Amino acid sequence: MSNLNIKECREKAGLTQEQLASEFGLTIRTISSWENGSTIPKGKQEMLRKYFYSKIHEAEPLEEKEIDVVDAYELQVSNNKNANHFTKLPNGQYYMTMPLAEHKIQAGFLDNYQDIELLKGMSQHGIIVDRPVKGRYLAFRVKGDSMDDGTSDAIPQNYIVATRELQRQHWTSLIRFKDFRFWVIYTTESKFPLLKEITGHDVEKGIISCHSLNDSPEYKDFDLSLNDVQALFYVINIQRDVAKDYY
Repeated sequence: MSNLNIKECREKAGLTQEQLASEFGLTIRTISSWENGSTIPKGKQEMLRKYFYSKIHEAEPLEEKEIDVVDAYELQVSNNKNANHFTKLPNGQYYMTMPLAEHKIQAGFLDNYQDIELLKGMSQHGIIVDRPVKGRYLAFRVKGDSMDDGTSDAIPQNYIVATRELQRQHWTSLIRFKDFRFWVIYTTESKFPLLKEITGHDVEKGIISCHSLNDSPEYKDFDLSLNDVQALFYVINIQRDVAKDYY
């Protein structure tokens, strides 16, 4: 990656030097020196490649054309392997559906969640979006009351949280916990996913701080090493399910 390409990629991703420096825990002077010809360490070059590829391609809409339900479904599956389905609405927005992990499959879900046939056969959950988007989107039915404090922020049992997976290569830069409060976390210690508020991220040590809204003594705050995390999903939408039966 040449220094000229770094500047072009940064600008194409819509980032300032200050924002890029913050993402990698660097100084603006370092970013500026790289763009002006200083040698970039090999490890940082690889991280920059992955980061810019993700930033630029995630920001790009899918091919603009009129698409019906089948077209949208096939396009999204073939490009992203994630079984997200988009139906264009009369107002120009899209109804997006994603696989829903019900209680009964959450324990073993992570072992098979990249199986496209499994995802297509799961229950589905829908939200409204402005355009078809890339990435892996999944929904989880909430289990337990650790995030139920009785306030307007509460996420009670059987609510549904729509999430987007944060790919592992992004864990080495600051997690955007200020933009996305709530996260679904699969750890190596718990067979069921945890729904928590992430309140801090020590990038150097690779540790995230987790908080439960319920202030009961059994739900104490704790720190979690990212070495003990299998998958991270940030919550983009929370909905109450009015159905009577849960699985």
